Amino acid sequence: MPITITHLIFDLSEVLIRGLVGIDNEIGELIGKQSDNLLRRFGGENLRALCKNEITENDYLRNIITTEKWNCSLKELKQIIRNNFHHVIGEMDELVAELLKRYSLILLSDHAKEWINYIEEYHDFIHLFSNKIYSFDTGHLKNEIHNFEILLNDLNITSSSCLFIDDRKENIETAQHCGIKGIVFKDQYQLISELARYGVFL
Repeated sequence: MPITITHLIFDLSEVLIRGLVGIDNEIGELIGKQSDNLLRRFGGENLRALCKNEITENDYLRNIITTEKWNCSLKELKQIIRNNFHHVIGEMDELVAELLKRYSLILLSDHAKEWINYIEEYHDFIHLFSNKIYSFDTGHLKNEIHNFEILLNDLNITSSSCLFIDDRKENIETAQHCGIKGIVFKDQYQLISELARYGVFL
């Protein structure tokens, strides 16, 4: 007898909306440098600390500006990042609304508290998710098994009833350690096709 998927767990950045990917050109123009490899300056331990609520957004951005000796302000960087969050990936907002008619939707995201406050205010469709689990609340990232255990325990659901959609293979593999199947997201058309393989239809 096939397993019935009842809960769809979505990553946020680069699946539903843009995260930091795509800020390169704007940042390059702002600081007067080539955009190549600029995105890497926003990753690493500082980003992990930000997403785990160990440092503030101001601390995070100030560290980048100081380390890289960029001639720009916190306000300018914040605006570029927030403008990037405005972009929905394809028509994923509409796809989410359709899936809500038949499935329970959960959001699981590594993100900064300040950024999520802005995103939830800007994007109405984020409120379609019945449960939202953020790294800044749990203190753990998706490459750790902890958030998946929290999800299953707090919601009292079985791993076999869940399907996880994320753009990073390593996060899918972490979910699989909890028995949660996953799809590595590329675009919405690939996702719709992959969902059908698991018996998930619009």
